Amino acid sequence: MVDYEEHRRHMIAEMSAFIEWGLANPDKVRWIPRKRIGTGGFSRTMSRVFWHGVFRSMPPAPKDVLRRFLRWVNLG
Repeated sequence: MVDYEEHRRHMIAEMSAFIEWGLANPDKVRWIPRKRIGTGGFSRTMSRVFWHGVFRSMPPAPKDVLRRFLRWVNLG
């Protein structure tokens, strides 16, 4: 249990430092889109922008897997 508490404190300290840095440097932080709860989903274009960022940071998947996933999220 001691290791968990130590790890938890370390994670909180890192996140706190990151948030403070981000607030001090807003021009260096990626903008995260937001919507009011209950106002509907994001547009198809915004969804594509989001998923492009997700997939760009991952190793390439086989095309058939990617195609099935895009159909599943209704983008393909």
